[in-house]
Amino acid sequence: MNEKRHFSGLLTWALLFSLFITTQAQASAAKKESKGLVPEDYFDFVFLSSPQVSPNNEDILFVKRTVNDDASGRNSQVFKIDKSGVVSEFTQGTGDRAPQWSPDGSRVAFIRSVDGKSQVFVMPANGGEAKQVTFLEQSLSSFQWLPSGEQLLLTLSVSPEKENEALDSEPENKRAKPDIVVVKNARYIGDGAGYLSDKRRHLFTYDLESQALTQLTAGSDWNVNGPTLSKDGQYVYFHANKTGLEYEGNDNSDIYRLNIKTKQQVALTQHQGSQYSVSVSHDGKSVVYSHQEDTYEQADLFLQRGNSKPKNLTAAFDRRASGALWSPTNKSLYFTTSDHGAHRLFAVDTGAASVKKLLDIDKTVRNLAIAPSGKFLVFTLESSTALPELYRYEIQSKKLQKLTQFNDALIASKALSPAESFWFENEQGMKVQGFVHKPINFDKNKSYPLVLNIKGGPGGMWGHQWFHENQMYAAKGYGVVYVNYRGSSGYGIAHSKAVRKDYGGADYRDNMLFLDKVIAQNSWINKDALYITGGSHGGFLTNWITTKTDRFKAAVTQRSVSSWISEAGTQEYTPAQMTKEFGGTLWTNFAGYWDRSPLKYADQVSTPTLIIHSDQDMVTPIGQGQEWFYALKANDVPVEMVIFKGETHGLSRTGTPTNLVERLDRILDWFSRY
Repeated sequence: MNEKRHFSGLLTWALLFSLFITTQAQASAAKKESKGLVPEDYFDFVFLSSPQVSPNNEDILFVKRTVNDDASGRNSQVFKIDKSGVVSEFTQGTGDRAPQWSPDGSRVAFIRSVDGKSQVFVMPANGGEAKQVTFLEQSLSSFQWLPSGEQLLLTLSVSPEKENEALDSEPENKRAKPDIVVVKNARYIGDGAGYLSDKRRHLFTYDLESQALTQLTAGSDWNVNGPTLSKDGQYVYFHANKTGLEYEGNDNSDIYRLNIKTKQQVALTQHQGSQYSVSVSHDGKSVVYSHQEDTYEQADLFLQRGNSKPKNLTAAFDRRASGALWSPTNKSLYFTTSDHGAHRLFAVDTGAASVKKLLDIDKTVRNLAIAPSGKFLVFTLESSTALPELYRYEIQSKKLQKLTQFNDALIASKALSPAESFWFENEQGMKVQGFVHKPINFDKNKSYPLVLNIKGGPGGMWGHQWFHENQMYAAKGYGVVYVNYRGSSGYGIAHSKAVRKDYGGADYRDNMLFLDKVIAQNSWINKDALYITGGSHGGFLTNWITTKTDRFKAAVTQRSVSSWISEAGTQEYTPAQMTKEFGGTLWTNFAGYWDRSPLKYADQVSTPTLIIHSDQDMVTPIGQGQEWFYALKANDVPVEMVIFKGETHGLSRTGTPTNLVERLDRILDWFSRY
């Protein structure tokens, strides 16, 4: 009997061990065959923004944005994190945004759309029913609480006074009215806005009880931008271009201080160039703002105390600095900026004008907010393998605490490919940074196709940020490479200026040299299976590169430029801006525009090309895609064009979710054909 029990025990143990080994083997096999992102995963992404810390430093509000049920748009709601770390839904709407605590912390105001117009709602800080407090006919851009908690400061778009009242006195008739747009300014269209109206943004106070609106600023040829209240509520600081030439392409602007009671305005700056992004110290004695001497110069933080001469706080910091937040002691400022493939967190000492990096990690910080106590910061943090989540950073201890986990389950279920940094020297001896994503389930003994993905810009930067598109290529078995070529942000002013007046030159050479060096150092890349894509300036370079080489098996060009000649006269940028960009007009530098147009060399293209364009794109209008399609058809190149109706230049980032995903499917399908 005992021997039978012993044998039975051994048998049971053997079966359990066998089951364990089988389970482990299955888990290992599953891990080896783990799945990466597919385009449809975009529907499950959660994005966070607009963190706001309560006056008592205990609770945090933020906005959570998700794709709606039928993928026709996005929902946004205000969420709250309490002092114990519990995350909960705060508002019930589907388009709630821009939350702000009342000065005493007892209420929360936010924006919600009502019948297509943005209105301010208010609800108790401990929850309850939201009450609509504004009933505006004008377009609302932003709002802030005044210190009393009884009034709001609003930025509204309003029409200038009619020049000829007689036009309104004409008798009505039943004939259809003409449907026209009268164009007077050089800038008359905007991406996502279509034809621009004659309305201008101005400041108003709004009494919550009486609902009375009081206009504080007026002007038919300038806009109020970035209004910021002083802590005592006596003044509003903002930046504006009052040259009268804002819509002619002039980019000058100055900082103004408005006395709310008297409506008197005082210009605080007289620099040449752009002054913007003003922030007021807690004691009200100082302001800091961004100053940029010219479009292609570095942006620095300037400090002005009273009537003293402005002081450059970031003169020795070779990065673009803006959007600074004051510490309560008025001794430090916190800001983020592009730096070597990431958007990093910095602090600057207002006395010593010394800048230091606070978080030395290869991740991107966005949506920065500071607690009223000044003891901690709140922001979103993301990386090449992690969607943005909300974090808390203790300034003294440097402790970093994760506050939300909305995307954790999705990320954990997917195999992702981290961005690996790759530095090289270009022909000028300048160090340039690119990045490599290996295919998921990578095997060093196998050979893989490669996608050269060219970023837009030429400003901006890719790298240590969440970019689902590159992950989806990696999931399909492609290696992915991209480079922050000359013209990109985050590497100093010399790097960013190096492509000016040289489109198709320095940017082209950096991309091709980078590609060659990556291939030479990675034996797993199948150099006979190369693919190329890019959007905006990356689309221009995709077109340009395929006129120079046939080494790519297929190309996808997105929201591209094919001819700088037609681009110059049909998009939202003015003649003054294009003159800066090309060093002359079409008539003084025709060769500069035409010689750098891919269309001139379209008869040299043989690469099968998919063209993706949006019919409401005002940055690279639809004609650019149509001209490229016509040229490739005329030269017997395999080509298809997919036009996304109703979409703008931002299709790949902010487009209708179902269209955004369709775009990704189309790209993957095109590459798979070849």
